[in-house]
Amino acid sequence: MEKLSHTTESILDENVEKLAALFPEVVTEVREPDGTLRHAIDADALRERVGDVAEGSRERYQFTWPGKREAKQEAYRQIDKCLRPCPEESVDWDTTGNLYIEGDNLDALKLLRNTYAGKVKMIYIDPPYNTGHDFIYDDDFARTKADYDAESGDYDEKGGRLVANPESNGRFHSDWCSMMYPRLLLARDLLSDDGVIFISIDDGELQSLVQICNEIFGCSNGFPTLCVEISKTQGMKVAAAQKGQIVKNHEYVTVYSANKELASLNRMPLYDRATKYDNHFDIILDDKGATRSLLEFLRNTPESAEYFERYGLDYSKDSLQILLNISSEFEEYFYRYVASRLYQKTMINMSSIQKLDMPVGKVVEYSGYLLLKNSRGRIEQLQSFEKTLHYSDEYRPRFERTTIRGALWKGFYSDMMNVAKEGGVDFKNGKKPVRLIEQLAKWLNRRDAIILDFFSGSATTAHAVMRLNAEDGGSRKFIMVQLPEVCDEKSEAAKAGYKNICEIGKERIRRAGKKIAAEVEESNRQLKLGEEPKKVPDIGFRVLKIDSSNFEDVSVEPDGFSQDAMLTFADNLKLDRAPDDLIIQVMLKKQIELSAPIEKLHVDGCTVFSVDGGRLVACFDRDVPVEVMTAMAKMEPDYAVMRDASFAGDDAVSNFAEIFKNYSSITEVEVI
Repeated sequence: MEKLSHTTESILDENVEKLAALFPEVVTEVREPDGTLRHAIDADALRERVGDVAEGSRERYQFTWPGKREAKQEAYRQIDKCLRPCPEESVDWDTTGNLYIEGDNLDALKLLRNTYAGKVKMIYIDPPYNTGHDFIYDDDFARTKADYDAESGDYDEKGGRLVANPESNGRFHSDWCSMMYPRLLLARDLLSDDGVIFISIDDGELQSLVQICNEIFGCSNGFPTLCVEISKTQGMKVAAAQKGQIVKNHEYVTVYSANKELASLNRMPLYDRATKYDNHFDIILDDKGATRSLLEFLRNTPESAEYFERYGLDYSKDSLQILLNISSEFEEYFYRYVASRLYQKTMINMSSIQKLDMPVGKVVEYSGYLLLKNSRGRIEQLQSFEKTLHYSDEYRPRFERTTIRGALWKGFYSDMMNVAKEGGVDFKNGKKPVRLIEQLAKWLNRRDAIILDFFSGSATTAHAVMRLNAEDGGSRKFIMVQLPEVCDEKSEAAKAGYKNICEIGKERIRRAGKKIAAEVEESNRQLKLGEEPKKVPDIGFRVLKIDSSNFEDVSVEPDGFSQDAMLTFADNLKLDRAPDDLIIQVMLKKQIELSAPIEKLHVDGCTVFSVDGGRLVACFDRDVPVEVMTAMAKMEPDYAVMRDASFAGDDAVSNFAEIFKNYSSITEVEVI
């Protein structure tokens, strides 16, 4: 019977097996210092198979920096850590499909890799920008907490990992690249073949990031970089101290796919749209003439009439506003066929409204007026506009290195002013608004996607996923990962009682979830006869915290322990660990998603875990009787796991295996 390994899988061994599948003849065996044999690649044989190789001092194109070799090794290094469940900090633990992981994201990616490899449809991250003021992750495990204290005085609750990276540091860019490289290597493995990763970045490390991504994901799998407007400041309006400089009005989002040819993306045109019914702008329509003509047009157009009927709305201006807010499909239709005909003096030239057949690369310009409102909804000014619609082949998104507003970015700078308080928790380091991530997720053509953010900060991505699910009825799941960075004692968050960023993120998800649920329920109370109620989305999340191994280290030779110490290892499970900790570890090993249902059954006085509808059964009690093992076998699971202490002796171990052979021969039986 096999023993379940405590460590994460060896990526290097996996790579050897992949090469062996392609070229069996290049695989050989080497003997380890302890005498064991393992598979390895014969470099000479591989060279013969693939021909010319670039090696040594031979000139070749490459992107490198001091520490790159160590960064790669860091990604491949196995760890003996675990994820510990924390139901008391979770919401809807038993039913939610969402995860919040507290701990170092490098460890989290390694732990998630075995279960979630190839399953994540979208990754969004907003990593430290390396401005000289941000902190970066230091992955030198050899350092002690005292070393970190002496170096910068900044560390997390558990003794380090975050260090300042001032521009005076000789490894300023190298440290940032070494931090990002192993995390992106592991992130690539998590992406599905049609998955997409979005990375927010500024000018400081944009070029470094692009070169790293080109190497990891492949140049052919990169999309043109998005340019995101973050300010409306114009060069002539800058403060005196900034005169003579180019004012920074934008940041970037790099976009890569695991396989660009397979990337499942919505065919949604990205264009500069001048108008949208929201808190910022409103279309000015003449209530007497233009509105009546417009609504009559919509009534007599089958494409638009279908939307009004679907939501049970009458043909009024208020209904039009509601429809534009609740249906992104109708919104796209409306602006594509109607809004382009808005023209000056608040009128619509109804005689010229017609379906626009857009040739490839066609550019349509149109003008009109905007009613600019303040935060209280009062009219501030009448502002003219001139906008351009950009379409591309088959209305597929066409990204350019220009500021993109409209469907994705319109008014983005105004969101930036409120980003710190969007989640109801004051957090000044919240860098990106909900709407940005919402729109990126909309571009992804999957409403059931797993969406990962391993620099989650205040959990904006989780907020965006829940809100988008409420809007379109999707079943997207989120996985947030965040290091418990200690809050600055002078910050508003610290004054409000938050010890670290994880506490902020979890509270934001709770508050955002309650608000979203309340809004959906209120909307359902106002339904008209025949209308379908909206579904309250999954607003829960399971909290899991990265910790050291569940088991004591018993790898030292016997003479390395005292007699008393050896007696404490009669059971190698740590004293503060429980069966609930073990079942999470086994789920990861058996590639069962961490959001899968976990049921506790009471069988003849023992606790038996049934996971994911009975795919996995496990019992970690001491001296488990034969009757319990038999009951487990009769469940016919895919996997059955117990621990050493569950057996009274070697005979019991043999019985365990034999029982499953008799009742469920297909079950994979292991001991942890």
